[in-house]
Amino acid sequence: MTPMSQQRQLLGILLLVLAMALFSFKDALVKMMDGHYSPVVVMWAQMGFASLFFAPVITVKYGPRSLWPQNPFLQIMRAISVITGIGMFYWSISLIPLAEATAITFVAPLVTTSLSPLMLGEKIGLRRWIAVLVGFGGILIVLRPEFSGDRLGYLIAFGAGIMIGVFYTFNRLLAGKAPPLVNQTYSAVIGVLLLTPFIFSVWVPLRPGDITLVLGFCAIAALGQTCLFTSFLHGEASILAPLTLSQIVFATLFGYLFFNNFPDTTSVVGIIIVIASAIYIAIRETRVR
Repeated sequence: MTPMSQQRQLLGILLLVLAMALFSFKDALVKMMDGHYSPVVVMWAQMGFASLFFAPVITVKYGPRSLWPQNPFLQIMRAISVITGIGMFYWSISLIPLAEATAITFVAPLVTTSLSPLMLGEKIGLRRWIAVLVGFGGILIVLRPEFSGDRLGYLIAFGAGIMIGVFYTFNRLLAGKAPPLVNQTYSAVIGVLLLTPFIFSVWVPLRPGDITLVLGFCAIAALGQTCLFTSFLHGEASILAPLTLSQIVFATLFGYLFFNNFPDTTSVVGIIIVIASAIYIAIRETRVR
């Protein structure tokens, strides 16, 4: 590897880690809102800001025709999966600690691997199936299902991880159909259009003290997406993919700093198992590709 390629790889790593930190900080801002705003409203604001931010960029970079997707049905299904997944995640963090909710949603790559034979026609080897089962075992350790009301937030986070895994699968289906930034913009624009009819039934007035919080949330979300997209332009996927697990570390840090929450010993064990499984799958996926 030449010095120049090493520098590009390092830049990619730094940008990806920064993106994970920004995403966790953005999630912490949502938790600070104490569930006052419906996840539908929060997602609508995030997608609306992203649409205004990215639509002009892809128009200039790829031309006005890029604003219309070539695979509208798949793009709509992709948008539904991501707004449902992230919306459920925002709901979950109003009920449970940020670190544990974030860790549970990392069931997503396990879901993607499980769906690959059905939706992508890929063959999954025995070792990856074992990694999936081990990862689900780690999730169960964090969930510790007791079939009682206080488990609701954990189950919602689990549902969020499943939907995000479906979103990742649609990403694979649509890979190469359009540039990544264009696909990202489609999700934002379609998400706004899908959520707008529901806004009026869940809308509550913006609290004066939340104006800075909401603006910061939208800006940080867009900046995090920009860093994530740019990181893969500079770094190799095989190196960068496992580093997305750093989001759990940042979620734990912000959960402790802002809310004085820290996972207990049992949850830490489960989180470590999930991280190990996700890293193994990420490395195997990128090698296969």
